[in-house]
Amino acid sequence: MFFRSLVLFIGLFFYAILPIASADMASGVAAFQKEDYHTAYEELRPLAEADDPKAQYYIGFMHYHGKGVSRNGAEAVKWVKPAAEHGIADAQYLFALMTEAGLAGLNDKKGTRKMEATHKAEAIKWFTPAAQQGHIKAQLTLVDRYVQGEGVKRDLVEAYMWCEVAHLLAPSRCDLEQQVPSYYMTPSQKEEAKQKVRQWLVTYAAKSAPPPKNAAQQLISELDTAKSKRKEEIKSALILMGDAGSPALLRSFRSKTPRHVDFLTGVLCERGPTAASAIPELIRLYKDPVVTPSIKHHFLQSLACVGTASADAQVFLISQVKAGDDAMRPWAVMGLENFDSPDAIMALAGALSDSKRSVREAAAGVLLKLGPKAAPAIPALTKALAPKGTYLSMLASNALRAIGTPEAIAEADKSGTTNTLDMLKGGHDG
Repeated sequence: MFFRSLVLFIGLFFYAILPIASADMASGVAAFQKEDYHTAYEELRPLAEADDPKAQYYIGFMHYHGKGVSRNGAEAVKWVKPAAEHGIADAQYLFALMTEAGLAGLNDKKGTRKMEATHKAEAIKWFTPAAQQGHIKAQLTLVDRYVQGEGVKRDLVEAYMWCEVAHLLAPSRCDLEQQVPSYYMTPSQKEEAKQKVRQWLVTYAAKSAPPPKNAAQQLISELDTAKSKRKEEIKSALILMGDAGSPALLRSFRSKTPRHVDFLTGVLCERGPTAASAIPELIRLYKDPVVTPSIKHHFLQSLACVGTASADAQVFLISQVKAGDDAMRPWAVMGLENFDSPDAIMALAGALSDSKRSVREAAAGVLLKLGPKAAPAIPALTKALAPKGTYLSMLASNALRAIGTPEAIAEADKSGTTNTLDMLKGGHDG
């Protein structure tokens, strides 16, 4: 009986002090934000000593920067490291900076290049989990490190990916054109980077709190008056919402006078296959006889973006290539660029002999972009080499050279068509 009473007493005691601890944390953080570091330190130090990781981060931060207490690197590491190990993103970022600065106690001789390289490599291990949690400064640091090859092997795919993620979270913080030399990247590398962004989005959305009800609709309603900077912010917010924002987008498409269709279908395209739940509605909207061609092609484009892993989307696009509206068929052809399945390749090969020149040329252009994946279309591309001197024959010749097999190159050489593929590559590289 005594034992049960003791357990009950201890339980009630801890239950009673929890609100007090929470109050101390709240008042400590409030004081920190007001830059009243002396009060913040007094409030948060006991919590840090009780192993609260958030309090440990704040205490370590104050020691690192000399805020409210004397600057002390060793004391900063003492508090920040356990907070980082507990997964606090701010602490992981700060501990990474400490590691780069040589404060983390790695066993290297001071002042050597080897030591600096070791510190930078170790820091990457802490910048990365912080970036994965959405820490923008950590993401921007990774962009720089992957571009420069500092602490990690140079990797433009990773740099592109983290810059794109940072741009989504804060559109003004990372500019791909300025901060990543993406002109050195192949189309497949850029697509790989975008796939990594989409994978990150799925994980980030799963861990984030759901957006307020009607948040997406409120953002969409701003588009009528929003300037370019605000539109970038709205686009990023809608992408980050994931499926939670899709109903509002689809409702906008269904209105009698849909607005901003190109912008909103662009949101779906950025989300890629993670927006696959929108496929049935996109097909329904495309089939709606009331929808005009000027809007309809946007639905077709977004269907090609979000449907890359969907058999239904591929089958629908192929059906539109073969028997769709003539004005839309070139768009359907271009949509098949996202599919490298045998069915898609053969549909493109068949389109090379279509009665419409725009369809033929679009098909040859897509096969050119697909390169070696387009090998099953070699016979159809060979036929498309005649008559010589046409735009179609040039595209077909370049597509054969891009496929690159001895058979394909031999057919291109036999045609006598000028090899413009190398010139195009040279212009791109320059």
